[in-house]
Amino acid sequence: MTARIPLPRTGRDAPGLSGGAPTALGQWFDQLKEQIDLHDLAARLGLKRQGKGNYHSPHHPDSQASLSIFADGRGWKDWSSDASGSCIDLLRYCQPELDTPLAAARLLGDWYGLPQPKPAMKDKAAPVRKSTLDYIGERCLAQADAAIAYLTGRGIEEAVIRRALRCKTLGWNDWHSAKIAAGEVGHGGAAVAFLVRSGGRLAAVDLRYVDPALNGGVKTQCQGAREGHGWCSDPQRLQRARLVYLVESPINALSVESCTPPDVAALALRGVGNVDSLDWTVLRGKAVRVALDHSDPVNPASGVRPGLAAAWRLSEKLTAADIGHLLVDMQDWDEGEDLNDVLRQHGADVLRGRLRKLEAWLLPGMPGGGERLEGTRRVQLPGHDWAVYWRFRVKEDFTQYVDEFKTDDDGNRSETLGDLCSFRVASLSRLRIQSHLATISGAADHQPETVFGVSAQLARHGVTLQREVATDDKLYNLEWWKSRFGAIWKPAQFQRLVNLMERAADLGARDVVNFVGLAWKAGALTAQEGQDCYFVEPQKQCLYYNLTFPRGTTQQARTVIQAYQDTFRDNAAAIPLVWALGAHLKTLLGFYPHFQMQAEKGSGKSKLLESLQTTLAFQVLSGQMLKTDHRRRASVSFTSQPVGWDEFSKLPKTVLSDIDALLQSTYRFEFTRVGASLTPYLMCAPVLLAGEEVDVQSLQSKLCRSSLSVARQGALIPHDLPAFPLWAWLQFLADVEPARLRDLHRHYLGLCERHSRAPTGDATARRMMENYAALLCSWALLCEFADLDPQQGGFIEDLMAEMNSHIVDTDGSRLPWVWIMEILLSELEARRFDYPHCWDRVKLPDGRSEMALFLRPNHVMDHLSTAPHLRAKFDALPVKTGRIFKHQLLQSPVVLADGVEKTIHGRRQGHLTAISLPQLEKLGLYAAPDVQP
Repeated sequence: MTARIPLPRTGRDAPGLSGGAPTALGQWFDQLKEQIDLHDLAARLGLKRQGKGNYHSPHHPDSQASLSIFADGRGWKDWSSDASGSCIDLLRYCQPELDTPLAAARLLGDWYGLPQPKPAMKDKAAPVRKSTLDYIGERCLAQADAAIAYLTGRGIEEAVIRRALRCKTLGWNDWHSAKIAAGEVGHGGAAVAFLVRSGGRLAAVDLRYVDPALNGGVKTQCQGAREGHGWCSDPQRLQRARLVYLVESPINALSVESCTPPDVAALALRGVGNVDSLDWTVLRGKAVRVALDHSDPVNPASGVRPGLAAAWRLSEKLTAADIGHLLVDMQDWDEGEDLNDVLRQHGADVLRGRLRKLEAWLLPGMPGGGERLEGTRRVQLPGHDWAVYWRFRVKEDFTQYVDEFKTDDDGNRSETLGDLCSFRVASLSRLRIQSHLATISGAADHQPETVFGVSAQLARHGVTLQREVATDDKLYNLEWWKSRFGAIWKPAQFQRLVNLMERAADLGARDVVNFVGLAWKAGALTAQEGQDCYFVEPQKQCLYYNLTFPRGTTQQARTVIQAYQDTFRDNAAAIPLVWALGAHLKTLLGFYPHFQMQAEKGSGKSKLLESLQTTLAFQVLSGQMLKTDHRRRASVSFTSQPVGWDEFSKLPKTVLSDIDALLQSTYRFEFTRVGASLTPYLMCAPVLLAGEEVDVQSLQSKLCRSSLSVARQGALIPHDLPAFPLWAWLQFLADVEPARLRDLHRHYLGLCERHSRAPTGDATARRMMENYAALLCSWALLCEFADLDPQQGGFIEDLMAEMNSHIVDTDGSRLPWVWIMEILLSELEARRFDYPHCWDRVKLPDGRSEMALFLRPNHVMDHLSTAPHLRAKFDALPVKTGRIFKHQLLQSPVVLADGVEKTIHGRRQGHLTAISLPQLEKLGLYAAPDVQP
């Protein structure tokens, strides 16, 4: 039976995690395991015993009994199949139809009079008390039909109203206060109710009073949360829509849907304050029209129209999210007129026509002509720029220029438009890219870099804006524009357009962080996707430049974890899953180990890698992709999302040497600039190294590992397994306090030290324990995120077993001096080491003697550095001088004496070091002494 380390429930007792006593079910399982004698159980199961010895396997004929029972009848193992465990495992082994441990435990309980304990009776739970908001919502829905008369009176189509009623987003409220007199604020009265839902829950109820005078002149009121939630009449219609109008109020949204086809939807902001708090990414892939109250009267204090100013901010938000949009032209509308006013006074046809009339100006929301220009100056252009600004006209994905114009005697102007370029420049914004030091540490940014972000809409990419990053030398380079966006037919006029856009570079100007995953931004942790980054050369600088993290629920997270624990025994597949999810802790911990996945032939490594790619949206690169330096560098740059390197063992030795140096540096972080343009790279992504033989001798202290074998195989991962909700996981990690994570890591490091087999003072073993403690931190936080018991599946025990196996297997190969001695002994065997050396016995203080090799460490390093056939090996060594080599030797147990003098070939040689051969043999290093008789 495989021994298990008796671990405490460390996950629950760890800092910041809840604790809990053992459950009644767990105690019952322990009782069965302690009280049932396996010899008696074997007899009940009809197992044939060979005399008084072992039992014959129940699954195949064996000439020699292979199933043994030991540990005073409490443990068993079938040596022919490597199956082992407790009484529950033995019953399931003999009766495979018992598909769960609980089913086997119930049968054992029946046989031995130890039935499953009944759940403790709990007090009848008190009914959940409804919130005031829920009570208001129920009352509004109970009399919702009363809203039809009011809304039809406002011009809304009855079919639109009834669809909203079916979706329970519309209701009616007739509450009024008995304490506050009519005509005073707070009295209430009849009102149409707009119910705002988020995630299936009621978030707010907006009331629009039929007679505002009864409520003290207050026309609208909000119950619940206003910020962060918009309103739509039918969420499914919004999801299916190809075109979405953004309006201020719910009644304006109903007005839009009353005059548009079913594939058009409207989303109400519920106030201009929500421009900055709504998540606009849900509109990606849809055409968007901004129809706020652009014709609001000018605010005397600010000098702008509030609705139009909100549209400006909204335009910047949409552009940053790569959402193509245009503003509805309301310059000719009556001042203060909104969408519902037009519908009520002029009808659906007129409103439909007005919604189709879109602004054609270069800067959204800033007309270049017309009668009502007051409050519309978004940018204060100098006179010479304002004189040509009006000549630029845009369509959704096209730009034109006024070539000629004539003004008749009545003042009417006729214009001749010519094609300028095959795309629309949506924005040219100044970007300040945060430095790499501030990104990885959260420190103040002392070296930001300024570039310019260009967003343009192209016909071939539909409604999604295409972004590029330009430096100063590219802004007026027409070839750069053509190669990225499209044709330019009027070069001089286009350069004038760029000059005008420079004046508006402050619009949408922002601080950005080039990092995909979890990073520091302005001193706070933030989750970032590919769309949040502005790389100058994205395909070269980051493998995940266009990555969107999978969304989902914590229930999906639990399903994924369980599937990976089931697919390989001993958590052999769950360990790399937890490692990959914990990789995003790197900017918090300051380091994170790589991962070694070694697999037997036919063990299912390729299938597991495919499943991990699907589950975690991470990429695995083939050996062909890893043969060039720039590809390797790009694969680990500017991200905490892990990357896989498959068929690692098949790469040439020269490539492996370069890879070794890259992996050494990415254990933490390394920043460099490459090429004549000094393209920046921040190399930091943890790497999963996969193959049948992963040779990572020099990296043993900087990685964790898991081994796949045929014997460990379990259930296949389902094809319909959902992706892990990585975006929610990153949001969860962003809220973790750094101090809490450091305490958590310290706690689990102590756990690793208590259960480690490494001797005290082994520095490399301690670093390995730090690596495995980082995985335990990831597991603890993952259990908190997914609401799991940290003891589930024995993950902590299996990881400790893997750690100890890793430490023991690499005991003789973790330090550079061991690698050097291995090369030296081969050179001695081949008689290629010409420097003075000899073999002799050394007498020990206890009277014994040991065979030793006498030489100077400096001579060893001189030989390695000058022998042509050892050049590649010497370049790969982290130790290059005899002084460091000797220092490491003296710290090891292999040196018997130092400063020894010997006569070698008739010459007296001093300052020799005596290296014990028996001690080398303990590390797997063997020598054949050449002792002269």
